[in-house]
Amino acid sequence: MSVFQKAKELALEIKQSQEYQEVRRTGQDVQNNEEARQIVEDIQNAQAQIEFFQNSGMPPSEEQIEEFNNIRLKMQGNSLIQAYLKAQDDYSQLMQQINQSISDEVNN
Repeated sequence: MSVFQKAKELALEIKQSQEYQEVRRTGQDVQNNEEARQIVEDIQNAQAQIEFFQNSGMPPSEEQIEEFNNIRLKMQGNSLIQAYLKAQDDYSQLMQQINQSISDEVNN
């Protein structure tokens, strides 16, 4: 069996994992909830504005920072977003463990 076939099998196993399924489910929950979806959109827009100013060599304004912090507080108070962030973290940990296992085996 080729290494690519094994990689495909691993990908299928990952897609069946609880961590992957939870990311999909909670992500869909956020998308299906207007308030949560709007908070995510707002934080992305605020973050993009701040990054634009920083990349232009200018500091963001106090208003921009305050707006970002206010939106971040809304994110922290939204249970759907928090569930999604937790699921993403769990999935990321799974992927790190998989990568470490592969690396360990390759280097032995």
